[in-house]
This record gives sequence, C-alpha cells and structure tokens, in this order.
Amino acid sequence: MLGTLARAGAVLDLFTTDEPEWGVTATAQRLGIGKSLAHDVLASLAGIGLLQRVGHGRYRLGWRTVTLASVLLRTSELKAHARPVVRDLAERQGLTVSLAAWDCGRIIYIDRRYSARHSSACCPAAGTAAPLDGSAASKVLLASRPSEEIKMLWGDGLVHTRHASIDDLELDLELVRRHGWAHNHAEETRGSSAVAAPVRDAEGNVAAAISLDLLDRFSSSNIDLHARAVVAAASRISAAIRHHAVAA
Repeated sequence: MLGTLARAGAVLDLFTTDEPEWGVTATAQRLGIGKSLAHDVLASLAGIGLLQRVGHGRYRLGWRTVTLASVLLRTSELKAHARPVVRDLAERQGLTVSLAAWDCGRIIYIDRRYSARHSSACCPAAGTAAPLDGSAASKVLLASRPSEEIKMLWGDGLVHTRHASIDDLELDLELVRRHGWAHNHAEETRGSSAVAAPVRDAEGNVAAAISLDLLDRFSSSNIDLHARAVVAAASRISAAIRHHAVAA
C-alpha cells in the first residue's frame, strides 16, 4: 500500500506549469517503471478525480486538486496567522513579501504580497512549488532539516545552489542557524536577492519561511536593516501561532 501511494505521489509530482500534460510512455520513462504500471496509476488517479484524461493516453491534473488546495488554503492556521503580518511587512518596506513552506524536498509558496514596484511576473505565485535553488527561503527551510536528509537531497541532485560541495552547503546553513536569517545574492537564483527568516510552530519547529525580496542596489545595501524587519515579522507570526495553541 505504501509503495502504491508513493508511486501515485511521484506521478502527481510530474505535473508542473512547464509540463502540464503527461502520457503513459513518458510517465513510464521518467519514473523508470513499466508502461502497464504507469497506465494503471494514471487511470486510477483519473478515476478519483486527481487527474483527467484529455486524449488517448494523455492526462492533466483533475479539478479535484483545486478543491483540495482551496480547502487547505482556507483552513491553514499558518496562513491565517501570517497573512496580516505579510501584508504589513510589504506595506512598510515597500517590497514583495512571501511565505513558503517545506514540501518533500522542495518549497511551496503559500502566500505572497506584491509591492507596487515589483512585477508579479518575476516571482512564483502563491501555490507554486519551487526547487531548492539557493533562495533565502530555501536556505531557511533547508537549514531546518536533519543533516542526513540534507545529505540525501544533495546526493539525489535536488539542491540547486552555487555550493561546490555538501561541506560548503553545510557551512552556509550553519550560518543561517546561527544568525537566525538567510540572505541570497541575485546571482544565486534567477530572481532578485532576498532575506528570509524562520517561522516556528507551537513546538518551536520551523513551519515556514517569510522572505523579503530586495529589488535594487539601495535595498541590497541595507541587508541588516531588512533582515531585522523580516526576523521581527517571523517572530510576530510565531508568537501568534503559540498564543493560538495555548488558547486552544
């Protein structure tokens, strides 16, 4: 049963904005499984509405995924506690603010507030998954993972950063843990530079990362100032989560 669920999850992970449609042969080749097994998994997922058949042997995500995502976003306590802080930070700093969470070896953006100066086209929208690409949010979330998991992700080629070795990566992540925030330069990713800090749940575990995109040279020259602002925002969200847990 666990193997079947893992395989179904691997199939669902194939569907992205760049590759929204998959067939049996391509699925089998990408996952290294037989075509009959790929067909069975695709057909089963279509049977419960998570996929929809759009042609002979071709599939796209089904509308049921929209329903599930809507329920999650509408009922997420993390997003509810974070939303007013995300909005306030974006308005006070005049910069775009994002909230991202860990999702099985990648990050997923669960909220984003754009500044008037920042085009939404240059940033992943809320609900978008992204690889561990060296962004400040990626560093914060990766730094919260166990060392063995980080090594496994590195070995599987899932960490796309400027680091030449796992040792270099570990040194960088140790600085993130020590300072309580992360920073990436624009050249580390395809986007702008940014600062990010960890949001913690009621048990003190990292639940998300809140990040502030730095648009220009002036913004990037005030890293410490922006870092203090994003750390304070993360602390406000964490405090709200703890308060809610105690009250409950």
